[in-house]
Amino acid sequence: MGESMQLEDILIDENSNIRSAVAQLERVRCKVIYVVNNGKLTASVSDGDVRRFVLQEGDMSLPVRKIASSTPQYLTRYEKEKIDAVFERTEIYSLPIVNYNQEVVEVVFRNGRRVRRACTLACPVVMMAGGRGTRLYPYTKILPKALIPVGDIPISERIVNNFVEFGCGQFYFIVNHKKDMIQAYYNSVHKNYQITYIEEAQPLGTGGGLYLLEDRIKQDFFLINCDIIIDADYAEIYNYHQREKNYITMVAAKYRQKVPYGVVVCDGGGQYEAMREKPEMDYLINTGMYVVDHDLLRRMPHGENISFPELVDDSRRRGAKIGVYVVEEDAYMDMGQLEELESMRKKLNV
Repeated sequence: MGESMQLEDILIDENSNIRSAVAQLERVRCKVIYVVNNGKLTASVSDGDVRRFVLQEGDMSLPVRKIASSTPQYLTRYEKEKIDAVFERTEIYSLPIVNYNQEVVEVVFRNGRRVRRACTLACPVVMMAGGRGTRLYPYTKILPKALIPVGDIPISERIVNNFVEFGCGQFYFIVNHKKDMIQAYYNSVHKNYQITYIEEAQPLGTGGGLYLLEDRIKQDFFLINCDIIIDADYAEIYNYHQREKNYITMVAAKYRQKVPYGVVVCDGGGQYEAMREKPEMDYLINTGMYVVDHDLLRRMPHGENISFPELVDDSRRRGAKIGVYVVEEDAYMDMGQLEELESMRKKLNV
């Protein structure tokens, strides 16, 4: 197993052919590579799978998914304390670690070696941290929403740490309510990133304060609310935004809702046609994370209270390209209400 191995070296796209898998296994000299679809783990293929297929004189031009195991063992990145136990009770050679978007973030080997993706995303991140967080009362009677703890770390710091993992080091906090507490907290934290505080003289909604950044940001940037966590590959989101030449990319999460009643279907004249018993409806919901073209900053109205979704609609009306990047339902965590805060703590294992 080469010392310079990168995570990409042990991942293979599910549409690649078996011949490519053979060459990859020989090149990296490890026993297993992992099959992905858009970075999401779908299967594994071992040197034993390949040998059996070759002995059967199978068609090497077939997609690798034809010989792969569709039930690879894995852990989420919030279950790392279980790694040793998995190796103790199994004979597996390596173990993929995934995020809640099912993307492989790391592979751990039985000998203790870990291979992670190289993180070089260096773009600004703007966090809307000025809200009152009325839905989180009584916590927010004392603390600003950005400092509500999730485990032993404030929500905003968890968000920042996630971006830092991908190479981001410049953050802009748009602050208003209890802004002195936010600054005091981060002044006391040892950090390897820089925060610039942008103070609103009055609350300007989830978008209005962006006009204050016009002379500060000169490249496309992430915009995120201070009460959500998106557990996904931020580099891939940013690359998608640039690849598609979007003006704004909205990160949306899958959401399935089950109607707990029988749903009546009628025709246009009000006549009964059918009954659908407790149907499930699929939606895409706005998460509150975006990638934004820096050109938007110079177009912002000054001092106007406006939501960012309104800015999205305004941009679309003037012909700008608005894209949507979809993540899995589990990858979106929102602590906007007390019960959701507890759910977030459980998912993050804190």
